[in-house]
Amino acid sequence: MTDDLAALIDHLQVGPVDVVGWSDGGIEALLLGVRHPGKVQKIVSMAANLNPGPEAFDPEVDALIKSMMELPDEVKNKPEGRRQLKVVGMMLKEPNIPPAMLAKVTAPTLVLASDNDLVRLEHIVTIYKSLPNAQLAIFPNRTHLIPYDDPEQFNSTVDRFLATPFKKIDLIPQTMGSFEKMMTGLAH
Repeated sequence: MTDDLAALIDHLQVGPVDVVGWSDGGIEALLLGVRHPGKVQKIVSMAANLNPGPEAFDPEVDALIKSMMELPDEVKNKPEGRRQLKVVGMMLKEPNIPPAMLAKVTAPTLVLASDNDLVRLEHIVTIYKSLPNAQLAIFPNRTHLIPYDDPEQFNSTVDRFLATPFKKIDLIPQTMGSFEKMMTGLAH
């Protein structure tokens, strides 16, 4: 799928592009940055996972995914049932991305998730920490479906990232610079 996206970018002659992906789309956005870095300007990856295992999902989420495979025979034999089995079956086996592979992503990347996401927050932080030029945003009191449940909050966060020039934070100097400005402001 990632190579198909790269081919589409070439076909449309629009690269490099900003890429926004949610869930499996977030995985594809990250993989596009890994495999085709010259085609990507900025990446937004919402609720992606690097593997289907317990590092990414709590047991109840894994059980939910497995329950989605249990379809009545009359549904399994219809096109929509076969598609669901294929897509959900893929979630049980893929992706298999080593976190170290994300070091190849050169594009500024916004890693998003919700505090009540299907993907474990620890896993989201692993993704964030594995990217060389990343920012992290966690939506409070939201779920995996925030793009649907609160598109205004989701879109405004994405729009701000895409519209703002990326600047990597130099932790101590930037923190101390802000602290000194704050203290100067308090003294007046």
